[in-house]
Amino acid sequence: MFGSTANPWQGHPVRKAEPKRLPGIRRVLAVASGKGGVGKSTVAVNLSLALAYLGYRVGLLDADVHGPNVPLMLGVRRRAGALGWEAILPLASRDLSNTPTERIPALDRFGLKVMSVGLLVGDDQAAMSDNAAFVGRLVCSLVQLVEWGNLDVLLVDLPPGTGEPQASLISTIIIDGAAIVVTPQDLALLDSTRAFRAFQAGGVPVLGVIENMSYLNCPSCGERIQIFHRSQTPRAISSGDVPMLAKIPIEPSLSEAADTGRPLLVTDPGGTQARIFLDLAVVVAKRLTLDTDKP
Repeated sequence: MFGSTANPWQGHPVRKAEPKRLPGIRRVLAVASGKGGVGKSTVAVNLSLALAYLGYRVGLLDADVHGPNVPLMLGVRRRAGALGWEAILPLASRDLSNTPTERIPALDRFGLKVMSVGLLVGDDQAAMSDNAAFVGRLVCSLVQLVEWGNLDVLLVDLPPGTGEPQASLISTIIIDGAAIVVTPQDLALLDSTRAFRAFQAGGVPVLGVIENMSYLNCPSCGERIQIFHRSQTPRAISSGDVPMLAKIPIEPSLSEAADTGRPLLVTDPGGTQARIFLDLAVVVAKRLTLDTDKP
């Protein structure tokens, strides 16, 4: 009743080989959204930090080629120009298992292993191409060439929508689950339902929905205020077909922390907003069975 369930990625260039598990990484979690502007990267960063705070070994790949904002949020920026993103593509078809020196070291930041397209280019450089196949190849090359070490979970912050690099990633590496970030408005829910259906068609389990900017706690009286109109239209993403993982309120300090590169999970791990992400991390860890067969 929610429209066609045909695979929206059909026709995109995909690899014929079966997707493989990344060496040393127990679980891969895609953080996705149907549209931009819902705070997906903010959620990905703070969820990663919350999982690390709980004691898990966590990596974060910023695969949002359209707007790689994770370096800014974590306080690591490349102001000078670089050509690294072009250099990794010729290595994609090579067997690197015996050539560790050609791998790209992940950045250590706040207990996370981090890599971003934004770390391979300068702030003013374009990090993408209009060619969808190129975008998919770039991200697939990057995730495999980074030296992640041993991780319990790697979070992949994807661009909005259902195009590339999602299709190429699903056909290249095993993704254990997807969390879809939404806001309450109907347009965001409509687009996120498309993303949900796309992951379903690609065989990726959708762990649930994270509703960001869900409400505002009045600073004077503490009353919960609905800033955005809450959609009444039944959507698969909001009608019980997909579990609600968390409802995250609007909090100015959260965006301020992102702008300054000092996330709240680092500066105020005992605060109310940090607690919401820690609770979310507990739910995500359970759904990914991170404590099952833990080494």
